[in-house]
Amino acid sequence: MRICLVSFHCCPYSTIGSDGVGGMNVYIRELSSALANFPDVHIDIFTRRQSPDRKRIKLISSNLRVVHLPAGPERPSDRRDLYAHLPEFIENMVEFILGDEGSYDLVYSHYWLSGLIGERIKYLFNIPLIHTFHTLGFLKKRVLSGGEHRYRIPAEQHLARAADRIISSSLEEKENLLSEFEISPLKTQVIFPGVNRDLFHRVEGDRTRIPGAPEALLLYVGRIEPVKGLMDVVTAMDCLRDRAPDLFACLGLVVIGGGSIDRDFHQNPEIIRIRSSIGRLNLSNKIHFLGSLPQEELRHFYSAADALVVPSLYESFGLVVVESLACGTPVLVSKIGKMQTIVKDGRTGFSFRPNDPSSLAAILLHFFAHKRRLWSAERIRSDVIERFSWKHTAEMTYQVFRESMERRRIGQATTTLLRGESPPQV
Repeated sequence: MRICLVSFHCCPYSTIGSDGVGGMNVYIRELSSALANFPDVHIDIFTRRQSPDRKRIKLISSNLRVVHLPAGPERPSDRRDLYAHLPEFIENMVEFILGDEGSYDLVYSHYWLSGLIGERIKYLFNIPLIHTFHTLGFLKKRVLSGGEHRYRIPAEQHLARAADRIISSSLEEKENLLSEFEISPLKTQVIFPGVNRDLFHRVEGDRTRIPGAPEALLLYVGRIEPVKGLMDVVTAMDCLRDRAPDLFACLGLVVIGGGSIDRDFHQNPEIIRIRSSIGRLNLSNKIHFLGSLPQEELRHFYSAADALVVPSLYESFGLVVVESLACGTPVLVSKIGKMQTIVKDGRTGFSFRPNDPSSLAAILLHFFAHKRRLWSAERIRSDVIERFSWKHTAEMTYQVFRESMERRRIGQATTTLLRGESPPQV
């Protein structure tokens, strides 16, 4: 099975946490590695070249490689500026495929920009298109107006119909797709992402690497943009100044994500806004930004923290939630989407109303007063790794691929017979 995987706007092997580089990268990287364990699978990941020094082909394993193709400026760019470079990418991708003297059994695209590329490949090479949206424009618009490309929502509506199969990360996402785009329930398959249990496990919590080493430590991990709700954590901490002065005195927050502090922070409007508010509220000694870190280092911070806080206004799944739980660390999470069912309230964490700093402040007070009532770190970890694994995700995805290929084969054979042509000899 030869898989053409498209991740146009970001390379899955880029540093996690910078602009446009988050859970989707983890998803593609982990899923591709797990799929590559099937002996009949070969995967080519096509992505936009973001540096002139980047090699055209990066071999990950004997049957997994990344192909970097030119399309627009050879530097990291805001994904909203990349729509105009889709034709150049498609042209270079088609040229590569034809010149490589290979063929693919299917195209698997991620995010709406890649989906438009995948649709073109589908029709040019007569192969099925499987698509994963990861996030949906119309759902983001419900919680946060503006900031998205004007073609995104109509493009996603078009892709919902053009794709042969859609893989959703949660039942909530599937239900939203069905109600908004009126597509057949049979087209969409819910497959949960997994967690790398070898990478994410509990280690001795070393708080010496934590700035200030607060007695009560909160952790935030992820991109820093308005929809992620980090500003609500800042406001909630300020609320505790008068509401719970003892907790406020010993509370600290470490923020991981946002790219390089030196290179990316001054270009991110949300980081500038949040840091300005932190200074105005006199919280600079309580909130520390570390920038993006390699995934291999995250388990040390998950293990050291009292809790991970995920204040998102919208998430399709929330991979950092299962990563933290796999390290035995409870999670305080917005009551949205799949996240509120991953976290078992009162056992593996607590949930609060999204976009409501007062609700979060109340949960912080409740958590630190009752955290001993939660499951032990060992039981928190065992609960999540029993429910989520990349091996299972890959097995279910592989089955969707097989079914899509078989449907295409049957459809082509039926068309041949209806035309009165002789079927191919087997």
